[in-house]
Amino acid sequence: MEAEELLKYMLNFFQDIDKQLNNKNEELKRIDMQQQDILHYIEARNLNAGGYAKAGKLLKDVRQERRRIKNDIEQMELIQVFTRKYNNKMIQGDLIQTLKGLSTINKRQAEPKYICRTNILEKLEEKEKWNICC
Repeated sequence: MEAEELLKYMLNFFQDIDKQLNNKNEELKRIDMQQQDILHYIEARNLNAGGYAKAGKLLKDVRQERRRIKNDIEQMELIQVFTRKYNNKMIQGDLIQTLKGLSTINKRQAEPKYICRTNILEKLEEKEKWNICC
């Protein structure tokens, strides 16, 4: 991974952790509603053994998905504590400034220009004119 890619990744990491955690919490809300729907279905119906088995299987699947989401949230909350500790506008600003600096350097290196500091090249140009004329 190049330095510029790493800096972009770091900036994205610091800026997006809250958004990612919010998305996971929304997933958890959705899965909780599904669980409640299943429980209300069981409560409101007179089911036979097959109906209870199907509802139980569906409930188990939903609970397993819920556990996966909760595990993700637990990890992300720990990461969020880290990013909040170090995530201030100064770090993000430094990352953005460094990325802009790298972009400027890359553009300059792609189109190098040299400005003469002395008049030494005038002698070469005079000789070239003399050789061309003769």
